[in-house]
Amino acid sequence: MILLIVSALTLVAWVYLAALSSADMAGMSMDMTGAADPEMERQMAARLQSAAFTPTVPAFSMFVPMWVVMCVGMMLPTAVPMFFAYHTVSKRRGGGRGAALAVAWFVLGYLLLWALFGLACFAVGTLIIGWAGAAVTSWAGSMAGVAVIFLFAGVYQLTPLKNACLKGCRHPLQFVLNKWKDGAAGALIMGMRHGVECIGCCWALMLVLFPLGMMNLFWMGIFTVIMFFEKNNKFGIVICKATGTLLLIAGGVILAVSLMKMI
Repeated sequence: MILLIVSALTLVAWVYLAALSSADMAGMSMDMTGAADPEMERQMAARLQSAAFTPTVPAFSMFVPMWVVMCVGMMLPTAVPMFFAYHTVSKRRGGGRGAALAVAWFVLGYLLLWALFGLACFAVGTLIIGWAGAAVTSWAGSMAGVAVIFLFAGVYQLTPLKNACLKGCRHPLQFVLNKWKDGAAGALIMGMRHGVECIGCCWALMLVLFPLGMMNLFWMGIFTVIMFFEKNNKFGIVICKATGTLLLIAGGVILAVSLMKMI
């Protein structure tokens, strides 16, 4: 039942994101086909080029639901073993039919922490763009900013803190037994605690999605698979280090190219 519900929520989230992505592409296509005047086309191309290298944060009313749906689609599948472990222990502790409801409270707490992390990203992103946005409106400046994010995420992938959070996510039964709290409030708190561990494990990879495109289904799918196997595979540490190394290489190449363009 848990797997069915999580699968249904994940599917709905991905369908919704795909619909939004298709709507955006359709809108861009209509804008381009509607520009018959050469001068209008030239001005539109100039605006698109300027927008491509100008860092922006979506409106708050757009960002929040988009982020929550992204977390449902990407993070719920990676936490399925934890949900099963919590449900199993809840039943053994006399939860009975209430175990399923307790899992719902656990999942709610988990998603609540990811939503709060999204709000923090929105606030920090708005501050950074307000402070340094004018300095990265060129192609080279924009790519240098992307390189910094890649390098930062790559370094974090190789830190002991990442490994510690990863180990916590990879031992769901141990987490549930050590952090157990009774009742709906206890389930909510436990879900939030797991959310903290999960954010500690995956936040840097989620950060990389900002320059790659929050609505880019290809990269969302790739990073969902990476995070799932990092957390739920005995070779998770190896995958983590390999991902970090690739991010460092990509960030280094992007930074070198952007610096050459600045010279």
